[in-house]
Amino acid sequence: MTLHVPTLVLMLVIGYGLLTLLLAVAGHGGLKRGELRQLGWAAQALCLGFLCFALRPWLPGWLSLLGGNLLLMVGLALFAAALSWHLLNRGLSNWFLGLLVAAAMSVPLVLDATTPLRVGVMSGAMAVLLLPSTVAALRHGWRGELSFRVVALMLLLACSALVARLVYAVWWAGAGPAAGGEAAFWSGAIFMLAFMAVLAAGFGFVLAGFERMASQMRKLASVDGLTGAFNHNTTVSLLAHTLERGRRENQPVSFVMLDLDHFKQVNDRHGHVVGDAVLRAVAACTRARLRGSDVLGRLGGEEFGLVLPATGLSGARHLAEQVRLAVEGLALEGDGGRPLRVTLSAGVAEAARSDTPETLIHLADKALYQAKQQGRNRVVVADDWMRNSTLQSVVG
Repeated sequence: MTLHVPTLVLMLVIGYGLLTLLLAVAGHGGLKRGELRQLGWAAQALCLGFLCFALRPWLPGWLSLLGGNLLLMVGLALFAAALSWHLLNRGLSNWFLGLLVAAAMSVPLVLDATTPLRVGVMSGAMAVLLLPSTVAALRHGWRGELSFRVVALMLLLACSALVARLVYAVWWAGAGPAAGGEAAFWSGAIFMLAFMAVLAAGFGFVLAGFERMASQMRKLASVDGLTGAFNHNTTVSLLAHTLERGRRENQPVSFVMLDLDHFKQVNDRHGHVVGDAVLRAVAACTRARLRGSDVLGRLGGEEFGLVLPATGLSGARHLAEQVRLAVEGLALEGDGGRPLRVTLSAGVAEAARSDTPETLIHLADKALYQAKQQGRNRVVVADDWMRNSTLQSVVG
């Protein structure tokens, strides 16, 4: 049984070279995430490591083994660094760097040892370097992007293969020369399997990076960056969907419009930094009182909207009053640490079967206007007069 090692090594050189090229193109195309840059460095190190093995017929044997194994270890460490940034948003720990130094120091110590001993030590050192990445991928990455599950599974395969190679090397050492070429065949096959799995994990990592970027872009397109609430267009779309569902299921739908009182004075007296903090606090306070099915949207400036499915007028008014009292009780600080008190007014409207999103928002806006006219810091429910007035203005 024979294994044409040069061919398989060349395949890995080409594979890691393609991964390096893919990451370089992605970086020039605008995908300049820090973890993908580190993954690119990892792919380069792994590519150069296997290139050292491929050039073994033309290089001194010790130089090929030393350079190849050291570069593979550096590549695995850079892979671990990229994964740490992706999953945990931090670099490598000092203890991992200690592991890398210890693994690298073991390489020159076994260059002149027997093949089974060298295989066992190198496999064990690489498995130790790969194990933290495998655990992190399975523990944290499994709940992330769907494509990252491929990364986790491939790393598990690679780590398992290196451990299996270590165990096999122990058997090989006990069997002695009688093991012959068959032992070398299986040892090389397991080694190639491990790093083909790492290569597959690398391509999966790229897909996970693209998937995360696409998710962030979708979020930016629908969510207000300051408060975390849905933006105006998304709120209107969700309201339209909720109205359609309410009509199908014969369930009430209500809409609440919230507006901070005298918010311009907050910005003028305390600055926009404090104003932004107030908006974030109000959004968080409001969100804490909503159900999972409710929608909080920022309609613009200091105006927010609540889409409340399966909620009638009394329930919506009760919720709006809860939010008003909670905002009034917020302990905020203005410029210079001075206490800051804010209040809000609310307009509440329940949808009729024929209401469009624009009609319902307009109706809640009229109720909000009445709350402002009546002295602010209060909740007003839209009445029949407001509805008739709204319908006339929409028709007109």
